[in-house]
Amino acid sequence: MRAYPVIILALAIGPIFGAGMVTLIGLLVATSIPYYARVMRSSILAQTNLDYVEALRAMGAGRTRIVLRHILPNVIGPILIIASMDIPTFIAAEAGLSFLGVGVKPPTSSWGLMLDDGFRFVNHTPWLVFAGGLPLILATLGFTFLGEALRDAFDPKLGKSVRKR
Repeated sequence: MRAYPVIILALAIGPIFGAGMVTLIGLLVATSIPYYARVMRSSILAQTNLDYVEALRAMGAGRTRIVLRHILPNVIGPILIIASMDIPTFIAAEAGLSFLGVGVKPPTSSWGLMLDDGFRFVNHTPWLVFAGGLPLILATLGFTFLGEALRDAFDPKLGKSVRKR
């Protein structure tokens, strides 16, 4: 599912279901679920094979307690990191699809619609494109830096080397 470009899929599905926020969110969620499920599954399998889980089983802890109190807190970190790194991708996909006319429709506000409006008058007032594009770039950079900071905070090996500097 991740191998197929989301933009091409949206251009194919958009006219079938109709352009709008629900179609756009559904498409982004449907294309992202397999990736998140794969990461979650591999993280859970890695955690279940560790010694502390065997020690918890030996002490008589139930499966629910082991999963909710011990495995889930260790698995949520990678999911949060990936989600924060995917937010810029989702923002760019929404803006691109709205710019192409497949995303949200007016009167719903969107960076893609603002860029489209500015692009129509680019010969007379080019600053409209910059005014619509600059917040898009800043939001993308902000969420990228957030993902980097979360990765540094949740990765114990990397976190120690960062703190030593």
